[in-house]
Amino acid sequence: MDSTTAIRVGLRHRRTSLMDKTRLKDSASRRKTFAAALQQFEEQMNAAKVVSAATRPINLYYGLVQAGLAMTAAHTPGTWTFSKHGLKVVDMEPDIPHVAVRPDGEGAFQAVSDTTGSERTADAISIGALWNSIPELTEAPLKGMTSDPAVTFIADRYTSVQGDTGRWVADATPPVEYLRASVCVNEDMPPLPDRKAWLARFLPRYPGVHDARLWGSEGDAYREIRPGRFFVELCWPAPKRDMEEAEIGDFFDTRAPAYRFTEDRYLRPAFEPTKAPPTPLMTWWLLLYSFSMLARYQPRKWSEALGIDKSPSAAALEYALDIALEIIPHLVLEGLDRKPVLLAQPMTF
Repeated sequence: MDSTTAIRVGLRHRRTSLMDKTRLKDSASRRKTFAAALQQFEEQMNAAKVVSAATRPINLYYGLVQAGLAMTAAHTPGTWTFSKHGLKVVDMEPDIPHVAVRPDGEGAFQAVSDTTGSERTADAISIGALWNSIPELTEAPLKGMTSDPAVTFIADRYTSVQGDTGRWVADATPPVEYLRASVCVNEDMPPLPDRKAWLARFLPRYPGVHDARLWGSEGDAYREIRPGRFFVELCWPAPKRDMEEAEIGDFFDTRAPAYRFTEDRYLRPAFEPTKAPPTPLMTWWLLLYSFSMLARYQPRKWSEALGIDKSPSAAALEYALDIALEIIPHLVLEGLDRKPVLLAQPMTF
């Protein structure tokens, strides 16, 4: 079956398969809420498929909230219900990329973040920054965005040794092993004299590589793919010698976990210094909440932004709301399982 069908079947199966594995087992109230919430999630997603982009954010967001309630019913100890969003749009007047959302007390966003292991956010985050941190959206930018994008991360499955090590004897210091990865950046490659400064700016913005170093020299570690896109090779001293492939995978999972597909890893930018961003599930949550607020309380502004003949952001907004129909069920399935559900890449011809 294709990936969309596999996710749909998986979600339907969770309606029974989680009953004996979670806190649902010992609580009739949790079980009834779980079933009702997932039914509403499914119906909201179906409704989102048949309405236009003018209304779709409302169905998507409220469907996601119901899915979040199912997650807390299944997994959260103690108080697991919520009655507030836990979020507030700061100001709806700016251009859409600059509209920002912030936490507001305790509510659904905080409860589901805690249940699914996502970092809570403390600061206001703009729609543009949220958008750019979602891997599927980085190549369909909204007009006026200036934030750091998610970037492709290609992890090597083996350790490497720098330079020509020759042979070493038992009483000599063995060569240092390194874990290597390439980062693919959608910018013009910096000229050689500027590469040190570029790397010093780049690394702190992405928590997954803040402690990385170049693999090789500044002349060798950078490679242009085409104008506006290049690779830079990074490395870390291996935590131990003779690491197994699974251990190497675990190392990279803490820095750039596989996302949706088995071979896809991304570095996502930080919204707050020294703090990992919310997970993709909770980033979409913030984005869809913001869109739903604009659709409900600024319908003219939202409709004008979707005007395909006049708005430069219309095509990108349509695209985001289209792919959300595919991505949100996948992320909800992961949230229910509280672990990645990775798919094989679809074949292309």
